[in-house]
Amino acid sequence: MAGLHWYTIVLIISALLSSAVLGFLLHFIIAANGNKLQRIGRRVDILTKFNSPLGASLLPHQITLSDGDIQYKFEQISIADIHFNNQGTQDFEELKLRVSLAEKDAAIYIESQSSDRSHEIEQLTFVSFAEPKSELDFILRPINRGDSYSLRLFIISSESGKEPGEIHFSSPQAVDFVHLPTITEVLEKTAASTSLAIGPFNLSFDK
Repeated sequence: MAGLHWYTIVLIISALLSSAVLGFLLHFIIAANGNKLQRIGRRVDILTKFNSPLGASLLPHQITLSDGDIQYKFEQISIADIHFNNQGTQDFEELKLRVSLAEKDAAIYIESQSSDRSHEIEQLTFVSFAEPKSELDFILRPINRGDSYSLRLFIISSESGKEPGEIHFSSPQAVDFVHLPTITEVLEKTAASTSLAIGPFNLSFDK
């Protein structure tokens, strides 16, 4: 009986220790996943560059935009379409987004697009034709798993004839902005290997 009694005690102690270890491991795994940076996919497509229609034969600042009262002249305007998608495992009630343009670039106009009325982009930085800005702040609200948002920026550069420089993204929250393939990259990948079926034959043209 005494032996059985001690055996039972040993089993109980072992079970308790096992439960404690299992609980610690579960807590560690949950905490590690919770502290992991959440992935926010971002894609930047430079879609269009408007130049003076007659090129070098025109004097600088020949593109004219108006806000209804005043006309503003620019030598070149580029359009950047920016797409965000929450690819992580966490929902955010809001995401604070900071967009930094290249040193000599500035936005003069911003459009935003969300999936429906329950999703919104709050623009915190005021820009206009008269007040271009290079540092732009937004709040995406909410951005749950799988949610997408888009921004369109009209960008001017102090360096004539050059495409906009690299656009950087950051947030004070625990997120990692990861690259999504651009439209150009997707088309290039599709065109890299094209096959043509002719009767029983299949011809492939590799880039």
